[in-house]
Amino acid sequence: MKRLRRTILELWAMLPLAAIAGFLGPFGTYLAGDFVHRTGRWGLLLLGAYIVVRPTMIFWSWLARATALPHGTIVFCGLMLSSIPMALLWEWAGMEEVRRLGGFSGLLPFTALCAALIMVVAAWADRADAHLLRFYDGTMSRRIIPAATPPQGGVPAASRPRLYARLSPRFTGDIAALESEDHYVRVHGRGQSELLLIRLRDAIAEMDATPGEQTHRSWWVARDAVAETLGSGRNREIRLANGLRVPVARDSVDRLQQSGFLSA
Repeated sequence: MKRLRRTILELWAMLPLAAIAGFLGPFGTYLAGDFVHRTGRWGLLLLGAYIVVRPTMIFWSWLARATALPHGTIVFCGLMLSSIPMALLWEWAGMEEVRRLGGFSGLLPFTALCAALIMVVAAWADRADAHLLRFYDGTMSRRIIPAATPPQGGVPAASRPRLYARLSPRFTGDIAALESEDHYVRVHGRGQSELLLIRLRDAIAEMDATPGEQTHRSWWVARDAVAETLGSGRNREIRLANGLRVPVARDSVDRLQQSGFLSA
């Protein structure tokens, strides 16, 4: 649902971009038809760029998280590399707007610009989505009576960590792990999970005194939820009691061993 919502926002943001390009008629396309015709042509061109660039952006974002490298730098450099095959594809397509750019040498800067534009559109959609969810959560929170929220996991409400107050009544049992997803945190339990609009460090703070450790830049694990530790040396992974496997950052192994969270 989140991915579909983001896709709709991104495609919606590209409509005014196509209208602007159709109105300005860059690269000598102003006389290639009326405003509606030009907007449609540029809309198809931008849609083609989106179809090529967006999946590669997801891949580079995943690679940045998996390797713990700077996210923005990896995604930007990856998209610049992705603009090369996109330029070859557009040159093969032979659209009128492409022919006016003067071949591959003139097309490559244009595809790089389109890739950067798609990245800006994705960043805008991410912020807009977070803003809409924040507005929705604020509206719904005014309709919820706190006293109606039942205790979860049989633990008295007064002794539960503050993060439980953000969860819906459908979430029962103890929190096993917290996983960061962009501006959200996925709260994992036993056979269930729920997405919250909150930063990971704030979610960890709201777990209060619950014993646990941050095993990765994107993960926090409750000590009682750990079933076993997999791997050896600095290549470690944690299997939780609910079957979920959690990565352990290589630079966190020593700290987790010293705290007794990982076996030596």
